[in-house]
Amino acid sequence: MHIVHWKLSGKTLAPLEFNEVMHALELGIVTAGFLFMMAAVLATAIVGRFFCSWGCHILALQDLSAWMLGKIGIRPKPIRSRLLLWVPMIAAAYMFVWPQVSRIAQGTERASMRVATDADGWASFVTENFWRNLPGPGIALTTFFVCGFLIVYMLGTRSFCAYGCPYGAVFGLADRLAPGRIRVGPDCTQCAKCTAACTSHVRVHEEVERYGMVVNPACMKDFDCINACPQQTLRFGFGRPSLLKRIVGTKQVQKLFDFSLAEELLAGMVFVIILFTYRGLYDLVPFLLSLAIAALLSYAAIIVVRLFTRADVRFNRWALRRSGAMTSFGKLFVAAAMPVVGFTMHSAWVHYNVFRGQQLYQSALGTQEVDSEAVDQSILCLSRGASWGLIVPDRVERMLGDLFTARKDWTNAESSRRRSLAVSPHDPLLLAKLGSVLSHQERFASAEMMFQRAIELEDACAESYHGLAVAQYKQGKRQLAVLSLQKALQRNPDFVEAHYQMGTISIEIGAHERGIHHLEECVRLRPEFGDGHYNLAVALASAGRLTEAATAIDQALKIQPDDSQTQAFRSFLKTLVPIEAWPNRSDRMGASSIHVEQSSERTH
Repeated sequence: MHIVHWKLSGKTLAPLEFNEVMHALELGIVTAGFLFMMAAVLATAIVGRFFCSWGCHILALQDLSAWMLGKIGIRPKPIRSRLLLWVPMIAAAYMFVWPQVSRIAQGTERASMRVATDADGWASFVTENFWRNLPGPGIALTTFFVCGFLIVYMLGTRSFCAYGCPYGAVFGLADRLAPGRIRVGPDCTQCAKCTAACTSHVRVHEEVERYGMVVNPACMKDFDCINACPQQTLRFGFGRPSLLKRIVGTKQVQKLFDFSLAEELLAGMVFVIILFTYRGLYDLVPFLLSLAIAALLSYAAIIVVRLFTRADVRFNRWALRRSGAMTSFGKLFVAAAMPVVGFTMHSAWVHYNVFRGQQLYQSALGTQEVDSEAVDQSILCLSRGASWGLIVPDRVERMLGDLFTARKDWTNAESSRRRSLAVSPHDPLLLAKLGSVLSHQERFASAEMMFQRAIELEDACAESYHGLAVAQYKQGKRQLAVLSLQKALQRNPDFVEAHYQMGTISIEIGAHERGIHHLEECVRLRPEFGDGHYNLAVALASAGRLTEAATAIDQALKIQPDDSQTQAFRSFLKTLVPIEAWPNRSDRMGASSIHVEQSSERTH
C-alpha cells in the first residue's frame, strides 16, 4: 500500500525503516523511521519484545521459510554459538553508539534535531524519494533469500534474529525493563512442550521453573508456548521485570553450545574477515546482508575444518563424513565450498584495492595542496579494483575522474566522466565536470554544450555558469561570457574566480570601471591572490589611476616576488609614478614568506 500510494501520488510517507535512526543521529533530521523505532522501543520497555514477532518482515520471512522447509520434510537444526550471540549487540553499538563516540572524540558539535523536507535533501515525513535508503530489487531479493531461507536452513529458525539483527539487540535491552512477560501458574508439570514449541530456542520450561517467568530476551512474545501448554498454566502478565528477577525454583537453565572454544575463535576470525570483505562490496551489499553472510560462512568454515579433523561430521540431517570416509554429500559440500572461497578471495582483493584507493584519494585531494604521489597510487589501486571487479561502482568511476583531472590526464579524465554519465546522464555535476575537461582540451564548443546542459538541469549552480563563461570567452563570445559571469555572481556573490574573470574580460572590452570593481572584489575576498592584484594594477593603470596601480602591483610582488611579469610591470610603473607615491618600504617587509598557488592563466 505504501509503494502504491507513492506511485499514484508521486509522494508518500517517508520509509518506515529502522536504519534511518542512524541518519537522524548523524544529521539531526527527525524521520518517520526514527519515530517508529523510538515508539517500538518504548512499547517494548512496557510489554516486552513483541515487535519482532508481530511486526518485523524479516522474522515473518524466516517463519515462512521454516514452514515451507517443514512442508518438504526438512527440519532445520538450530546452531548454538557463544560468540555469534554477541554479533547483534556489537553491530548495534557500531551503528548507534560508535558514531556518537567518534563525534565527541573529534570535538564535532552534535547536530540539533529538526524537521526537513525534500528540498533539504532528506525529508522527515513526506517525500518524493521513496527509495532513498532502500536497496534495489536485486539486492532486496538476495537479502530476503539469505536472511530467510538460507540462514534458516543452515543455522535454524529465527537465526538471523539471534546472530545478526542489531535492532533485535536494542529491543532485547529494552525487554529486560519490561514488566510484561510470559509467566507461569502453579500447575506446571515441566512437560517441556512449551520449549519444543518455541521457535526462538528459549528453554521455556526451565526458565519458568527457575524464575517463575521467561527472562531470556530472545523471547519474542508470540505466545506459541502459551498455545502449546496442555495445562494452560502459562500466561502473559505484568509484574517484576527480568532485570529484577529472583530465583524461585531449583532447576538450572541449561546453556547448550555446539562448538568448542577453538571453533568459536575460528568462527570469530572468519566472521570479521567476511564482514569486511562483503560489506559495501561493489557499493551494493548492505550491512545487515553482510552480517548474515558472515554468520553463514563462519559456520561453513567450522564444517570444513571438521571434515578434515573428525571421523564423523553432520550438516543438518546430512552425513558429510562417516567413520573417517567422506560421503557423497561431503564431497558435494566441499565442491560447493570451493567456488565460494574463490569468490570471497576475489571479492576481498577487489574490495581492498577500492578501499585503499579511496583512502589515498582523500589524502591526495582532501587538502588544497594536491599530493601527486598519492594521486598516482590512488589511481593504481582504484584502476586495479575496477579491472578485477565484476562491476565498476559509479563512486569508483567518479573518483578516477577526479584523480585524472588532478593529474591533468585529460584523455582518461574524459573517458571516465563519460562512463559516469552513461550511468547518470542527468547529473548536472558530472556534465559540468565533463565540460571542464573538454575546456582543458580546448574543445570549447563541446564544453559550452555540456555546461548549458548542466544549467538546464540545475540553474542554481554558479560553477556551471562560470565554466560556460570560460568556454564562451575562449570562442571569442565576450558579451555572452559577461552575461554568464553575471549569472554566476547572482548565484554566488563571493565567487572569487567569477569576479576575476569578469574583471579581466571587462578591461578587455573597455569597461574599465566595472573591471576594476570586480578585481577589487576579487582581492578583497582572496587577499593572497597574486594574479588578482597584478591584473588590478594593470586595470588601474589603464584607467590612469597610476598611484593606486603602484600600490596594487607592490602587493602582487609581495605575494609572488619571483614572478618576472610582475617585476617587469612594476619596473614600467616606476617610470610613470613618482617615487614618493609608492608604498613605504616597510610595508613590503616579509613578502618572501607569503606563499600562494598561482592561477594557471593570466589575461593581461
